[in-house]
Amino acid sequence: MRLSKHTLTRLEGEVKLKLFWSAGKVKDAYVAVPHFRGFERILVDRPLLDATVITPRVCGICGHAHLRATVEAIEDAFKRGGYNTLLTNKAKLMRDITLMLEIIQNHIKWFYLYLMPDIVRLDPKLEDKFTPVKGSRWREGLRASNYATKALATLAGQWPHNSYIVPGGVTSDPTDSDIVSVESLVNRIIEFFKNYVVNLDIDSYLGLKGKEILDVVGGDLGDFFKVCRDRGLDSIGKSYKRFLTGGYIEPCVMNGVKTKRTCKFDIARVYEADAYSFFSANGKGYSWAKAARYNGMPFETGPIARQVISKNPRVTSLFKVLEDSVLVRVFARVDEILTLSLSILEKLKKIDLSEDSWIESGIDMDKFSGAGVGVVEAARGTLIHKLAVEGGRIKSYDIITPTVWNLGPRDDVYLGVVEKALIGLDSEPFAYIVLRSFDVCSVCTSH
Repeated sequence: MRLSKHTLTRLEGEVKLKLFWSAGKVKDAYVAVPHFRGFERILVDRPLLDATVITPRVCGICGHAHLRATVEAIEDAFKRGGYNTLLTNKAKLMRDITLMLEIIQNHIKWFYLYLMPDIVRLDPKLEDKFTPVKGSRWREGLRASNYATKALATLAGQWPHNSYIVPGGVTSDPTDSDIVSVESLVNRIIEFFKNYVVNLDIDSYLGLKGKEILDVVGGDLGDFFKVCRDRGLDSIGKSYKRFLTGGYIEPCVMNGVKTKRTCKFDIARVYEADAYSFFSANGKGYSWAKAARYNGMPFETGPIARQVISKNPRVTSLFKVLEDSVLVRVFARVDEILTLSLSILEKLKKIDLSEDSWIESGIDMDKFSGAGVGVVEAARGTLIHKLAVEGGRIKSYDIITPTVWNLGPRDDVYLGVVEKALIGLDSEPFAYIVLRSFDVCSVCTSH
């Protein structure tokens, strides 16, 4: 058996990959996050609201999702303690809109800056489009992702690492001009999707299903589809076909857990195993990630999970044909750019600027004791924050990130989700693409 070792960069952080080969195929795979960061320990014994400033620094891409998960954990703790935190509809809408904008900017960057440069290696004819810095589409993708960050910063004050979500609402009080500006930027994203991503008018795209998606879609996504079909990426990278979505964004993201059928997500069934992480003293550890499990089993999270569980007709119809392959996993993430953008335009219309952005709770933060959980959908999937507070200070803090679900190590029964997806591959470039299809964030994983 032959062993090959790899360090993957051009993602959020870096990942170590060990592949064991037999008869020209991957027989076993170890995916390791090599760095420890320690945010959970940093938070212990700090004042409760310090978490709203510290946790957004867990990640430079999805810090806004970490902020929202923190605040929702605090609000959940208040509720369990008998205090009902009130939120206006305006605050709820703005929290959703800014979270969705963060997801959109990530998806665009991931497709153009992280994924497609690997696809170029399989088809050099695409170099002029997708070569980093020089490629015409690479530059257009970066410009389009900036539309989303500008819109987010218009409502949240800054990006990344904003702290505008607070217990009881948000600190932003946008004007009519701000709303119009955000609407204009989102429409530019939709135009980018139409003209560059799919080269197809939006109504025609929304009506596609199944394999006709592969035949009709053009543009940059069409280039990706062609390479997939020519090189077999439409049939590799399959994992367990078990999906999990804990967060909820009305109306386009429903929560649930799907194996053969879809059931309600239950946070009580979630736990982390550490037998093969460096947190264990048993000597078997190979990663700073723990293994997130639901009902004792590994589940994939992220856009493919969200859109299959939410019954997105385009994603579900293609999933029925090609299952959880690289092609479908990538398509689900790219499709969300449009799905979320259209939803944002509807939510913007519902904002009543005369409503309060924040309602004071009257809770004495310096004396409060309790525990709570926040569950939100980040760009890469389900993000969970759990906290316990005693006398106004954080007693314990636990973070389960999307890439912990996907990139976490094996246990005594199952391989990790990505490890499972690597088994049976016959080339190292394919291994890189399969791993990258999960939109890896090692800094979140090793939080």
